[in-house]
Amino acid sequence: MKQLIEYIVSNIVNHPENVQVTEESTDDKDLTKYLIKVDPEDVGRVIGKQGKVIKSIRQIVRIASIQKGTRAIVDLLEEGSLVEAPTTETV
Repeated sequence: MKQLIEYIVSNIVNHPENVQVTEESTDDKDLTKYLIKVDPEDVGRVIGKQGKVIKSIRQIVRIASIQKGTRAIVDLLEEGSLVEAPTTETV
Protein backbone atom coordinates (compact mmCIF):
# COMPACT_ATOMS: atom_id res chain seq x y z
CA MET A 1 0.00 0.00 0.00
CA LYS A 2 2.86 2.35 0.90
CA GLN A 3 4.45 1.80 -2.51
CA LEU A 4 1.13 2.48 -4.24
CA ILE A 5 0.78 5.83 -2.44
CA GLU A 6 4.42 6.75 -3.17
CA TYR A 7 3.94 5.92 -6.86
CA ILE A 8 0.77 8.00 -7.21
CA VAL A 9 2.08 11.02 -5.31
CA SER A 10 5.51 10.95 -6.99
CA ASN A 11 3.85 11.21 -10.39
CA ILE A 12 1.76 14.23 -9.33
CA VAL A 13 4.39 16.46 -7.72
CA ASN A 14 7.20 18.58 -9.18
CA HIS A 15 9.73 17.32 -6.60
CA PRO A 16 9.28 13.52 -6.47
CA GLU A 17 12.58 13.11 -4.63
CA ASN A 18 11.00 14.79 -1.57
CA VAL A 19 7.99 12.45 -1.33
CA GLN A 20 7.89 10.47 1.90
CA VAL A 21 5.16 8.07 2.97
CA THR A 22 5.23 6.86 6.56
CA GLU A 23 3.24 3.85 7.68
CA GLU A 24 1.99 3.91 11.28
CA SER A 25 0.25 1.15 13.18
CA THR A 26 -2.80 1.91 15.28
CA ASP A 27 -4.47 0.21 18.23
CA ASP A 28 -6.82 -1.48 15.76
CA LYS A 29 -4.79 -4.26 14.10
CA ASP A 30 -6.79 -3.94 10.85
CA LEU A 31 -6.24 -0.17 10.59
CA THR A 32 -3.06 1.41 9.22
CA LYS A 33 -2.34 5.14 8.99
CA TYR A 34 -0.31 6.51 6.08
CA LEU A 35 1.22 9.99 6.37
CA ILE A 36 2.30 11.72 3.16
CA LYS A 37 4.98 14.40 3.30
CA VAL A 38 5.89 16.40 0.19
CA ASP A 39 7.88 19.52 -0.69
CA PRO A 40 6.05 22.66 0.52
CA GLU A 41 5.67 23.77 -3.12
CA ASP A 42 3.80 20.55 -3.93
CA VAL A 43 1.23 20.55 -1.13
CA GLY A 44 -1.33 22.36 -3.29
CA ARG A 45 -0.85 19.86 -6.12
CA VAL A 46 -1.48 16.92 -3.79
CA ILE A 47 -4.58 18.52 -2.24
CA GLY A 48 -5.93 19.72 -5.60
CA LYS A 49 -8.78 22.08 -6.28
CA GLN A 50 -11.40 21.63 -3.56
CA GLY A 51 -9.47 18.60 -2.28
CA LYS A 52 -10.22 16.48 -5.34
CA VAL A 53 -6.74 14.98 -5.70
CA ILE A 54 -6.31 13.90 -2.07
CA LYS A 55 -9.87 12.54 -2.08
CA SER A 56 -9.03 10.50 -5.18
CA ILE A 57 -5.87 9.14 -3.57
CA ARG A 58 -7.91 8.16 -0.52
CA GLN A 59 -10.50 6.44 -2.73
CA ILE A 60 -7.81 4.41 -4.52
CA VAL A 61 -6.30 3.38 -1.18
CA ARG A 62 -9.78 2.49 0.09
CA ILE A 63 -10.35 0.14 -2.84
CA ALA A 64 -6.92 -1.47 -2.47
CA SER A 65 -7.35 -1.93 1.28
CA ILE A 66 -10.81 -3.49 0.86
CA GLN A 67 -9.27 -6.03 -1.51
CA LYS A 68 -6.73 -6.90 1.21
CA GLY A 69 -9.37 -7.01 3.94
CA THR A 70 -7.87 -4.11 5.90
CA ARG A 71 -8.58 -0.42 6.52
CA ALA A 72 -6.36 2.63 6.01
CA ILE A 73 -6.24 6.33 6.85
CA VAL A 74 -4.37 8.67 4.48
CA ASP A 75 -3.26 12.09 5.75
CA LEU A 76 -1.04 14.82 4.32
CA LEU A 77 1.68 16.47 6.41
CA GLU A 78 3.26 19.88 5.83
CA GLU A 79 6.33 21.02 7.78
CA GLY A 80 5.62 18.51 10.54
CA SER A 81 1.95 19.40 10.98
CA LEU A 82 -1.20 17.89 9.57
CA VAL A 83 -2.68 19.77 6.61
CA GLU A 84 -6.39 20.40 6.94
CA ALA A 85 -7.35 18.76 3.67
CA PRO A 86 -11.08 18.20 3.29
CA THR A 87 -12.27 15.21 5.31
CA THR A 88 -9.80 12.76 6.75
CA GLU A 89 -11.48 9.51 5.86
CA THR A 90 -11.01 6.04 7.19
CA VAL A 91 -10.77 3.85 4.14
